[in-house]
Amino acid sequence: MPKVVITGTSQGIGHHLALKFLANGFDVTGVSRSRTEIDHPAFKSYSADVSDLGSLNAMVDEIDDGSIVGLVNNAGSHGPIGPFESTPIEDWIQAFYPNLFGAATLSQLLIPSLRTNKGFIIFLSGGGSAFPRPNFSAYGVSKTGVVRLSEVLAKELAPDVFVYCVAPGPNQTSLLQEAIDGGEPVPPEDIVGFDFVERLCLFLANNRDSRYSGKFIHVRDSYDDWGDPQLEPEPYTLRRTDPSTLSRINF
Repeated sequence: MPKVVITGTSQGIGHHLALKFLANGFDVTGVSRSRTEIDHPAFKSYSADVSDLGSLNAMVDEIDDGSIVGLVNNAGSHGPIGPFESTPIEDWIQAFYPNLFGAATLSQLLIPSLRTNKGFIIFLSGGGSAFPRPNFSAYGVSKTGVVRLSEVLAKELAPDVFVYCVAPGPNQTSLLQEAIDGGEPVPPEDIVGFDFVERLCLFLANNRDSRYSGKFIHVRDSYDDWGDPQLEPEPYTLRRTDPSTLSRINF
């Protein structure tokens, strides 16, 4: 069976994505700092911290058997929450390791297998990467780097590997609770179920339309009905495709 690697599977979005891919016929290797408690014959839990860049070569040597068709870079951390001017810069920089550097390193190491298998990479963005989010600068800036990286890799790896960036929306996770505790107003109606990100990631895993590659897609978008206005090259960058925005643009 085709294998997909998903990071951050011990809880939250990553855990739900692992279960969804398993239910749809994939072998899943879950990478997380703590063991992922999923009992399924097609699931393997690998304990690793993606922010420890030096350990990722050995991990890939162990998990990459040539059958990997997909990588979902889900693991991440808010980093310090608060005004940038009073945040120790060392703490600020640390947020880039799980959010950007680890995802980039793991992607680079798996590109040979993904290219051979005509596979895909999915990056998860975060709040602050599509709009400025005060007091979450470390998270927002590192995740903005993820958006640009996905755009660049979509061009570099075409036509062999499709690359996407997913905006998962606020989900009922520990990150959401951290944001609320940090003073972020999150209206209940904005919170989305895990099924939204599951459907989008599975759609992208099965997608064969190259025009989706490089897109920054929100889980609430009607991506399965997109046509030329959404799939042609965009007149802007580092902005997710949004129908309300498109309606104000003269092509």
